[in-house]
Amino acid sequence: MRYLLQKAFYNELSARQRYIYRAVSLWTITSSCSSDFIHLISIPSNCLDVLFIVGHNIAVKKYFETSSIPEKTIVAITCDGSIHFSKLSLPKKTIYLPHQNENNYVDLIDGKLYGFDFDLTKSEIQFYNSRNNTDILQRLNTSFKKL
Repeated sequence: MRYLLQKAFYNELSARQRYIYRAVSLWTITSSCSSDFIHLISIPSNCLDVLFIVGHNIAVKKYFETSSIPEKTIVAITCDGSIHFSKLSLPKKTIYLPHQNENNYVDLIDGKLYGFDFDLTKSEIQFYNSRNNTDILQRLNTSFKKL
């Protein structure tokens, strides 16, 4: 599993690592940084074939267009906005987005109200709350919107 966090959200790094550990029972370490993203990999790195990417939609789209993505399943924690991720060419990939409001934007929830040290989406909370289910794809299907 890989988890990419846009550098604009660097202040959330350790809180997100705790979230990942609690949500999927995997420790993560920083493996590298690109121009826009901090790359975390799970320990072990090959246990989930999922890429989580957190960032503003323009940066996420740029990453998709310029990077090779080996994972089959992609969870883009971003707004669809005017990007329309469903129209991007990512063959043989399954893409999930958080639930969007009527304007195709993601509403962030004050994480402190739910015991988190960062603001997060309703989909991330639903995914976290489903952690007793060991089927990751089922958890993604019920927590996020599949494109």
